[in-house]
Amino acid sequence: MPDWITHFFIAYLIIWTISKIPKYDAALRKYYWFFIIGMLSPDIERFINLIAQQVGNEFFISIAVTITDICHSLLGIVIISLFITSFFPHENDTKYIFLTVFIGAFGHLLTDAIMWPWAGQGIHFFYPLTGPEFAFSFHLVWPGGFVPLIVTSCIMVVTIIVDLIQRNFSVLGWRFQWKGVK
Repeated sequence: MPDWITHFFIAYLIIWTISKIPKYDAALRKYYWFFIIGMLSPDIERFINLIAQQVGNEFFISIAVTITDICHSLLGIVIISLFITSFFPHENDTKYIFLTVFIGAFGHLLTDAIMWPWAGQGIHFFYPLTGPEFAFSFHLVWPGGFVPLIVTSCIMVVTIIVDLIQRNFSVLGWRFQWKGVK
């Protein structure tokens, strides 16, 4: 699975692409951070795995593996999206917040599905249906490698350079003003 930095970079690249379309940039600017949170949220299970590894109990480790399967499924991203949306109950557009977090989390699943998993593993989109026949992967990148991070980092650097050349680094609302040299 790609690391959090790769997921963040991919979310940034999607937002950067959308921000280049003026019609959508203004309408969707409020939801950019929700999309990034959604893109990172299924990996919250890594904290549970870390605790289970420290405890070392087989029962906790098996629960952590189950939580990983749940978080990386359609059922899991619906639950995660509802949980995150519950922090914004007084917003008029909670359905759009839910949808944005869900789309980001689904993007996370697709990004994880590019990995070449070990035998019988992959993303179980339809959890609780598990097993080798329900595991899905595109088999493009070997896990544990730096290829996704290197590729997304290079593309992100190019987008930053493009924005700096255009003198409008405004994807996430940041604006820099260039002063003329005297």
